[in-house]
Amino acid sequence: MLLFFVKSKAQEIPSYLDTCYRYTSIEEASQSPDNVRVLILNKKKLKEVPAIVYTFKNLEYLSLEKNKIEKIASDIKELKNLKVLNLSKNNLNDLPSEFTTLTQLEKLYLSKNNFTVFPLEILELRQLRVLNLNQNNIKEIPYSIKDLSLLTHLDLWDNEFTTLPESIKELKNLKELDLQIVPLSNSEKKRIEALLPNVNVHFSNSCNCGD
Repeated sequence: MLLFFVKSKAQEIPSYLDTCYRYTSIEEASQSPDNVRVLILNKKKLKEVPAIVYTFKNLEYLSLEKNKIEKIASDIKELKNLKVLNLSKNNLNDLPSEFTTLTQLEKLYLSKNNFTVFPLEILELRQLRVLNLNQNNIKEIPYSIKDLSLLTHLDLWDNEFTTLPESIKELKNLKELDLQIVPLSNSEKKRIEALLPNVNVHFSNSCNCGD
């Protein structure tokens, strides 16, 4: 059975925000900007993040899934309290340097975008527990992935890298790693399993992939 663990569970709004009103339109949110903690703007055909979003200083959960966003403005630095950010299914291929200021971020979803290079800005987000980069075209995972020491769930399925760095073993809190539909050789799969003996690693069925 295929387990797409990050998609099915981790994107749920955290329980501590259950009592917060869920704003689903800019018009409504703009009426009380200081009260906006949860904002969901999925499927709005947005080509960019509306500028007013960056003025919602108390925002903790922001979902912009299934839009047409190509760039994130440097104003993202204003969202100091953001803990969950969903930018899946957009047209992103990079992140601004100011992304590194989102130091409270715990869950980040960037699946099904246009990344070919692992966005290094993510490596500064040391509170991350969940990182989803599936269905991109990432060619290499950086050695510094080890710096995300609090990661529990890492979803990298359907990318183009053929190996993981040795440093992956330093992710001591990692519980789930999805590597399905990644062109890994059988020997590389065995090496990864040896590096991560206590992690639930998901591979696709075996292929020759260079062996």
